[in-house]
Amino acid sequence: MSAVTPLVSVAIPAYNAQHTIAQTLDSVLAQTYAHLDVVVVDDGSTDGTWDVLQQYRQQVRLIRQDNAGIGAARNAGVQAARGDFIALLDADDLCRPERIAVQLRYLQTHPDVLLCSSDFAAFDSSGPLAPSYCGVYYQRCSAARGGVRARYPRAATFALQPDEAARHGGRSEVAVYWGAVYDELIQGNFIHPPTVMFRREALQRAGAFDAQIKIICEWEWFVRVARAGAVAYLDLPLLDYRRSPTQISSTPHSALDSLAVAKAIYARDTPPGKGLSRQALRHLGALSLGAADMLAELQPELALSLLAGSVFAYHTVKGQTWRTLFKIALPAAVLDLLRRVRS
Repeated sequence: MSAVTPLVSVAIPAYNAQHTIAQTLDSVLAQTYAHLDVVVVDDGSTDGTWDVLQQYRQQVRLIRQDNAGIGAARNAGVQAARGDFIALLDADDLCRPERIAVQLRYLQTHPDVLLCSSDFAAFDSSGPLAPSYCGVYYQRCSAARGGVRARYPRAATFALQPDEAARHGGRSEVAVYWGAVYDELIQGNFIHPPTVMFRREALQRAGAFDAQIKIICEWEWFVRVARAGAVAYLDLPLLDYRRSPTQISSTPHSALDSLAVAKAIYARDTPPGKGLSRQALRHLGALSLGAADMLAELQPELALSLLAGSVFAYHTVKGQTWRTLFKIALPAAVLDLLRRVRS
């Protein structure tokens, strides 16, 4: 690592996080790398988040704004950041003590990499869920699909310091997957936002987060970063990810957001005069079908429109197509009766 001690900013958006933000900040302030600039953006919380944050005002910088969504809160945090390296974090997750040190050292020793992420563990109110959760959370990183390794073109190893190795069962080095992943990433996200650290240069080359995207603005930004340069993944859990019933990553709103963002990415990045690739059609068809299935009982007319789009616009027909049509066509009472009989 360079003799210069760089400042690392940690940008944390917070919305109604009064029950978790203190634990999150404690995990950041306990990092083995101490030259930190911690910025918390309270995005119009209506609970006691701002009051909890006052306990940390001597250690972190606080920004309060009217509620504007995750993209605007991410932008406020990274734009206020003073460091040449910026780490993302969410207001309910926990950094492992060595997280910042490991990611910073990797980026410093690999100047051609714009951004790095890592594996993560997961927990909920009942306790730990899994020590390695990336392959569980992201279907495209499951063992059945080749794991995270299959998403990256190149592999290497990265040495850990003795204290870091001691925290990870004595491992002296970890696998690193890296390279140009634009073609993979455009098909769906596999970079976990709160595990990310990037160079300030990434903002200069890819621009800011799109504040108009309601839920998954990070994926769209990662695609732009991947188009601008190489990204990497450290096969080491550096974060404890909190699962909770209030998360919206697997809801109809999220499914619709994913479809809208994917359409926008393909429209922007497809060369003029060239139609969508077969791969793009499959991806959009799967997203349309997935959203239709989620909305089949809640909004059957919208679901039918999405289902028609998956079939006629994106040429996607599979078993789920007929099951979704069945759910749309049958009254809710009949579906409930069939479920009770089946169970």
